[in-house]
Amino acid sequence: MKPGKPLTFATLPRDGGGPPMLVFGLPGNPASAAVTFSLTVGPAIAVLSGRTKEEALPRRVHVTLEEAAPLDPARPEYCRAVARWAAADPGNPAAGGGWRATRTGNQISSRLASARGANALLEIPRGSGSIPAGSIVTALLVGDVRGMPVRAEEGCGPTVALHE
Repeated sequence: MKPGKPLTFATLPRDGGGPPMLVFGLPGNPASAAVTFSLTVGPAIAVLSGRTKEEALPRRVHVTLEEAAPLDPARPEYCRAVARWAAADPGNPAAGGGWRATRTGNQISSRLASARGANALLEIPRGSGSIPAGSIVTALLVGDVRGMPVRAEEGCGPTVALHE
């Protein structure tokens, strides 16, 4: 996955028994470390704290791309992005709407500025060319989306109540 290498996970036995110690080795670049933490370490901590796997994983939603997203021919990519809820009718927020997403700029793994303000990771498959603006892709919500209605589309996880 991109960003995210090298990523290491291991278990180590404890002296005197007991459950094994979990060891995560994250990449050295800041954006890579932030993404791999959101996808691996954060959910592991949540499960160890008593949450179910479904509760621990980032919420997956469908988003409409507001700009084209380039594809990497070698690896799938988790692009840092800002996701927001856009009402179908701005004069009537109750009329529904959908998630829209904009990438946070240059996605190289050493660019920490691209992680600042990101509240979603766009799941971009490997391939050639780019995904055009207006396309729908899945995104993992990894940041603050309070104040926005969350309506997961069919096949994208459970529907949750609107946030106040």
